[in-house]
Amino acid sequence: MRDPSIHRVSHRRTAPNGNAFVGQRPEGGGPAVAVLATEELAGRRAEAALEACGIGVSRVVTDVDALIDVPAVDVLVVFGGRSISARRVLLRRLRQRLPDARLLVVGPPDSRAAVRTTIEAGADGLVFDCDVERALGPTVWAISVGQVAVPATQRRELDAPTLSGREKQVLGLVVMDLSNREIASRLYVAESTVKCHLSSVFAKLGVRSRHEAVRLILDPEQRLGLGILGLSGGDRRTVEAAS
Repeated sequence: MRDPSIHRVSHRRTAPNGNAFVGQRPEGGGPAVAVLATEELAGRRAEAALEACGIGVSRVVTDVDALIDVPAVDVLVVFGGRSISARRVLLRRLRQRLPDARLLVVGPPDSRAAVRTTIEAGADGLVFDCDVERALGPTVWAISVGQVAVPATQRRELDAPTLSGREKQVLGLVVMDLSNREIASRLYVAESTVKCHLSSVFAKLGVRSRHEAVRLILDPEQRLGLGILGLSGGDRRTVEAAS
């Protein structure tokens, strides 16, 4: 009985005996590519985009465990992990399962923080799902030869955000759960000034709210907590949010 987690196998590239290449390097020395997609339509879309660039797909699977039957994978195209945390967990699992494969994530153009998080979690490349047809093939070629590839509009997001001293102070007080009015009082500035600093901080961190900013700062894997300064009782102190 056919494994239900394997919903489509490309038959466009065949061996001399007529069998499909499964877990083997395609002819011409190109990368051996597999696709992990929970939705069949996404898998077919990826396969069509890659075939248009002359890249054969060895297998399309819907479950990580099915990858055990696909041995020689150079590049794994991954659909899934819509949230940042889910994507991180998935990438860790895939990195353990396929330590030598390049991982290319296809995901939504969500928060800017997601780009850096995706790469730090173990991905070698990221393609937005709206760009699959034009960008997936070239990105597979790029990462297969050791490059890291992200959308050009997001290239600056690979570096940790640079915050001004005042922005660090304001953010540190946010981590300490102070309100905008309380922060303004601590720093002897107008509340509107605090709001202006927070808007700048949110934009640099790629978040939309205080909650998201605090969660990012307190995440030890992000390594953003060091140097975030707050004011307490008139004394400056470092908020030890991460090490």
